[in-house]
Amino acid sequence: MEHLTLPNGIDNAYIFNLSQDSQGYIYLSTMRGVYFFSGARFYRLPLDGAFSAGAVVVMTRLMPDGRMLISDGNNVGLATSATSARRSPATLDFNIFSLDHTGKISGIFVDNGNVFLEDRSGLRKCALLTSSLSCADQIVPGTHDVTVYQARDHVFIIPKNASIVRDLAGKVVFSVERPKAFSICPNRGIAPNLCVLLEGRVISTDNLGNIPQSRNDGAFSVADRGERSIFATGSADATVLFDGNRLRSFDGDHWSFLNHELSREQEITFAFVDMDNQLWTAQDLVELDKLIGWGDWENLEPQDIRSVWSVLPLKNGHVVFTSQGIYALSRYGLDKKLGDGNFFFGESDGQGAFWAPVDDATLLRCRYGDLALKCDRRLPVERVTGLAFSRQSGTLWIASDDGLLSLASGTTTPHIEEDARGRPLTAPATAVTLRRDGTPWAVDANILYRKSDDGRWIPVVEHWPNSADFSPLVMTFTSRNDLWIGGIRAHDGLLHLTLDGNHVSKIEQIAASSIGSQIVFSLLWDSGRRLWVGTENGLAGFDGHQWVRVTKDDGLISANINQQGLSEDRDGTIWITTSRGVSHLMHPEHLFLKQNLRPVFVKVMLGEKMLPEKAVPYTRDPLMVTLGSLNTALSSTTYFRYRLEGVDQNWITTTTGEIRYNFVPPGHSRLIVQALNDNRNLVSEPIVLEIRMLRPWWSAWPFVLLYTLSVIALPYTLNKLRFRYLMKRQRRLEELVDERTTEMRVAQSALEQQARQDGLTKLMNRRTAEASVTRLLEKLSRPDDTGVMRSATLALFDVDHFKSINDSFGHAIGDEVLAGIGARLIQAKRQEEIIGRHGGEEFLIVVQGEFAEAQARIASLLAGLSDVPFETKVGPLTIGCSAGVARTRADEAWADALERADQALYRAKLEGRGRIVVSARDQDDEDCPD
Repeated sequence: MEHLTLPNGIDNAYIFNLSQDSQGYIYLSTMRGVYFFSGARFYRLPLDGAFSAGAVVVMTRLMPDGRMLISDGNNVGLATSATSARRSPATLDFNIFSLDHTGKISGIFVDNGNVFLEDRSGLRKCALLTSSLSCADQIVPGTHDVTVYQARDHVFIIPKNASIVRDLAGKVVFSVERPKAFSICPNRGIAPNLCVLLEGRVISTDNLGNIPQSRNDGAFSVADRGERSIFATGSADATVLFDGNRLRSFDGDHWSFLNHELSREQEITFAFVDMDNQLWTAQDLVELDKLIGWGDWENLEPQDIRSVWSVLPLKNGHVVFTSQGIYALSRYGLDKKLGDGNFFFGESDGQGAFWAPVDDATLLRCRYGDLALKCDRRLPVERVTGLAFSRQSGTLWIASDDGLLSLASGTTTPHIEEDARGRPLTAPATAVTLRRDGTPWAVDANILYRKSDDGRWIPVVEHWPNSADFSPLVMTFTSRNDLWIGGIRAHDGLLHLTLDGNHVSKIEQIAASSIGSQIVFSLLWDSGRRLWVGTENGLAGFDGHQWVRVTKDDGLISANINQQGLSEDRDGTIWITTSRGVSHLMHPEHLFLKQNLRPVFVKVMLGEKMLPEKAVPYTRDPLMVTLGSLNTALSSTTYFRYRLEGVDQNWITTTTGEIRYNFVPPGHSRLIVQALNDNRNLVSEPIVLEIRMLRPWWSAWPFVLLYTLSVIALPYTLNKLRFRYLMKRQRRLEELVDERTTEMRVAQSALEQQARQDGLTKLMNRRTAEASVTRLLEKLSRPDDTGVMRSATLALFDVDHFKSINDSFGHAIGDEVLAGIGARLIQAKRQEEIIGRHGGEEFLIVVQGEFAEAQARIASLLAGLSDVPFETKVGPLTIGCSAGVARTRADEAWADALERADQALYRAKLEGRGRIVVSARDQDDEDCPD
């Protein structure tokens, strides 16, 4: 749910109602004005001066031609034009009509292009005159003491104490035989929607003006709601009902609370479904909310459960696997707890039972029915990550930390499978699936196997093309010869294997940009022949032609989808479990529909004024354009590209929708704009802003002719006068350039040396050394030709008791020692080694090669400092050095390796100085002696 407040451009001061024009602009009426929505934020409709001071626009209607009709209860205003892609509500002008022979307006309605006003006498049909709205003596028969409803372009009325709904022509559109069963929804809103409660039905109008009937499941009663408002509205796919306490959503099968829940202290007086089937509500009349994905998504976020892992649809219900047990799932949320333990996922056996791993130690076979769970099999298996049940053979295939196992029908103990050489597959298995012919395929020790006819497992893929470290987690067949595998530790975490018989003929790496992530946690092939991919960045879908992506901006409760977190229900809907809860995708086919992004020019400013749709005088004021996308379902993930003809050669992208040109050339220019949505592979038709600017007076043809003659004559006249002067100046300038160039080269060389080198030791300074190490480690992090990741050894050393040298002989002698250290290290340094002063008496050495050889090299360099005294002004001085050594790793930043080296140096100091100590982590890895 998205809350729209002051940062979104609205004041949230007593919200009256919402409406939408044919272009897609949504209008919000509040106590302080009318606002329109650009897809990103609200803008105030410029109505200053349209009505008297202090007037409040409480009603907005749309004429069939798209023009807006507004009223403050005393007067009526009609827009002079309709909105378009070029003309936004910010540019609208209104004609204010005075009213004749009418009292206080309680409602304004539009039916088949005719305007009707409601006062205490009934509905009056009005005629638009030049400067007034004539409604005298035009009362519609039978409209006194009725309830009037606007439904899109039509008006319906319900007479008092009647059980019928009819239109203004008198045609009955709905009636009941038992009047006592007919109850109008009580609503205190200014423009309520048609809503009638019957026994077992809810009658309401949807966003197309139709009157669908939704079953009332008997869970609510009007009599129990007191004075609180009740209303219903909806779309072609779903209906929403506010029962006085909470919003209920009806998906054509049942009512649920999964989308939105309100506390009893809050009240909603109206809801609005726009043309993109997005649901808008106003809580307590001051908070505007948009329920993202309403009608397509149901979301369940358990408050007392840490992790929800997966949903298993069964013939007699649904069960939810969580970290705190297994639960039944009802249409209102989690129901009864069926068992304790950390249940991960389940696999149905097609016979009313299912297998489920629990607590990473046990595999259970259970049956669910009548809100009870009965488990009759318990197998000790460590950490099951994949299950596949063959209904042909009755065999259960198990991928686990115990290896690849099978449980044949009628057996009690899992069997460890064997490879082609007869060796047991006891390495951790991560995934298993069945081919269309029932043949199992599995991943064990990161190797893809298939089961042969003789019962042995044959390796199919041993080396993965996307990365040597690729670790498959999930796999599924989409046809006999199409296998999809997803996993982690690769730049592209999804692979498509094309099979030729039992061999792989092609492996396609699916780009991470197509699915939105490098990591794949879950795969599902549904009955609609669509592939679903769960990642840590959302859900991706593939229908054989295009990839689409879904995130929280589309209604998903969370973007981080669990492993084994996708399942298909019997009705074709999709269950998705995430780190925050469960999402239910009720219309997966909707994600692949082509939609109109409806880009518009919200504001077009030339300087401080709106750019009109006619030619403007020449100016050098900047052009500032604000773009919007009126598709409210996709606007949050939509961006734009634009190009000003004659100025821009290529497209320019903007994610904010803001465009600025500091200068627009005179003449006729065209700003071309397209909206794009990568998640749905959508590119809108271009919209064009025509800019007509008059040319300046000095560009008229007489002046152009005069300029041309001057350009020809003047250079010839002045050429000889200037030639000698220019030649003299040229010679002098050449001399000055040569002098300055020499000076700059000398200065630049000195600055470069100073920037890279420590002034005292002549070694690399700390910044240069760190930059060199960073480049080296980036180079080593790339695998060599054999696929091996290389590393380097880092040593941090300092001079023992250096402070005593400074204290005893002075800092000048200490500087002599440091300079001597730098000279010896420079003399002994090899080309590939990095040596620099790290700070004070601390120095950094980085050596490539094997760890043992690197340690020996570091020890040799330090011996060259300690074995031979340094000649100083006070005589020879012998120093000692202590060093800490650490080996860099591909999975850590070099700063972490430096920290380990620093800790090892500290240990060297504590253990008596004058020694080299290897970091504890590298001792464990390399079996180095302490």
